[in-house]
Amino acid sequence: MPSYKLTYFNGRGRGENARLMFAAAGVPYEDNRIEFKDWPQMKASTPLGSMPILEVDGKQKLVESKAINRYMAREFGFYGKDNMESTRIDIVTEIIDDMWSKLVEANFEKDEAKKEELFTKIFTETAPKKLEFLEQFLGENDGGKSYFVGTSITLADIDFIHVMSYYLFPGQNDNGLDKYPKLKALLQRASANEKIAAWIAERPVTQF
Repeated sequence: MPSYKLTYFNGRGRGENARLMFAAAGVPYEDNRIEFKDWPQMKASTPLGSMPILEVDGKQKLVESKAINRYMAREFGFYGKDNMESTRIDIVTEIIDDMWSKLVEANFEKDEAKKEELFTKIFTETAPKKLEFLEQFLGENDGGKSYFVGTSITLADIDFIHVMSYYLFPGQNDNGLDKYPKLKALLQRASANEKIAAWIAERPVTQF
């Protein structure tokens, strides 16, 4: 088995899907966490001045979070059994990642009035449209009683777990999936996976 080293900030962000897949697959790796204060000094030494970076066998340095996620999903069996399933997984992850990008933008907005405006738009316009589509999309697979694609967890479900940890922010949007019972049940079902649940319980507690 190859050796893996994942380098990313000491936070969930764009590195957490990879960590969740390592956990779900039961594959050991080095979780190299960079403190934000140390990033300016090491930025120039990275391939693109960004993270995450996945090193494979100490040789290949993979960059770009989506490329890393799909590489890992293919390696660990989280990317469907054929091209159609892989494409349906891509559809879900693109929709979810768009939601995540807007949540990050709102979260880092320094103007409090603008921040409130951005979050309001997400919760009342952007997210409902996407979640309504995903609710229907999930229902096309075994009536929504299984996973987004196929009969086992894929990258689509893992990405959903990750982004919902931001979307369902305690005290702000706790009930954000109440109108989408299939998605709500999926989140509970996928999060209850023994290995994923163990990782979520033991991972470092970070703000982001």
